[in-house]
Amino acid sequence: MGRMVQAITVGPLAVNCYLAWDADTRQGVVIDPGDDPDDIADVIAATGMTPTAVLLTHGHVDHIRGVGGLVRRYPVPVYVHAADRGLYLSPANALEPWLPAAGGLPEPVVDLPGCGGLAVCVLATPGHTPGSVCFHLPQAGVLFSGDTLFCGGVGRTDLPGGSGLALDRSIRSVVYALAAETLVYPGHGDVTTVGAEKRTNPFVRP
Repeated sequence: MGRMVQAITVGPLAVNCYLAWDADTRQGVVIDPGDDPDDIADVIAATGMTPTAVLLTHGHVDHIRGVGGLVRRYPVPVYVHAADRGLYLSPANALEPWLPAAGGLPEPVVDLPGCGGLAVCVLATPGHTPGSVCFHLPQAGVLFSGDTLFCGGVGRTDLPGGSGLALDRSIRSVVYALAAETLVYPGHGDVTTVGAEKRTNPFVRP
């Protein structure tokens, strides 16, 4: 089965929201709708995909502000790791005055919902937040890394709940354990590969 990925840059912090769907069923998921739900919905319509779930790599406000508006249009379950549930729902989860707290958020589900024919594995990668995860599509050779790993960088760990030691361990033991050719779609910035980051990322070298 073919797998399709479409990136949409949203919000003032230029978050990468992703659509990932099965080319045969046209069903898939929305990953990190951080803002601009109408723009995301327009791209969904243009691709012809049918969302079956919203998946969140972590609970920071810049990655979740579009969830409420999107789910009002597409009433699908929202998944966030249990360790970030409190952050996701917190009214203090904001970056005032640039990013007010997200409103109209639905209760997240506990278990990964159906992903429309996509084989999605949740990889726990704490460090940026306690509940940070990456979404791995092993059959497609794709990883959605959120704010764990960037092209030439890593997620910040100076915010509440962050841990530099945990992030380093997550990248070394989880992300770098994947095949070198795995495409990495990060929460900000450009697409990269696991192999390229293992060779050149100045923050975490194997």
